[in-house]
Amino acid sequence: MPTWPSNLPEPNPGGYQETPQSQVLRSDMDAGPPKARRRFTAGTRTVPVQYTLDEEQASAFEAFFYSEISAGAMPFDWTHPRTEEQVVARVVPPYQLAPVNGGLWWLLSLTIEIQP
Repeated sequence: MPTWPSNLPEPNPGGYQETPQSQVLRSDMDAGPPKARRRFTAGTRTVPVQYTLDEEQASAFEAFFYSEISAGAMPFDWTHPRTEEQVVARVVPPYQLAPVNGGLWWLLSLTIEIQP
C-alpha cells in the first residue's frame, strides 16, 4: 500500500477538525418520536487539512496523488495528526493548491477520509 510522502511537512495546525460519519439511521414515524438504529459498526471520518508546501513538495504531492493513489481512488497509509497513529486513508477529490507569497509557497487544502 502506498504511504503518504515522507518529504511533506506536518499539516498546518489551524483549522483542524475531524467529522465522524453518522452510524445511525433515523426513520420518521406517522406519530411519535423518530426511530433510530445503528446502520454499521465502523464508519469513516473526514479530516480537512492544509499544508504549506514549497515548489518541490507541491510537485511531490501531485506525483503521489496522480501516480501512486490514482487521483484519490486508492487508499494509503497516513499518520493521523491528532493521535499520531498510522491509519488507512484516502484523499477525497478535489484538492486545492493555491499560491502564497507570490508563488514561493503553495497552500494545499484537501480532505482526508480515514477508513475504518
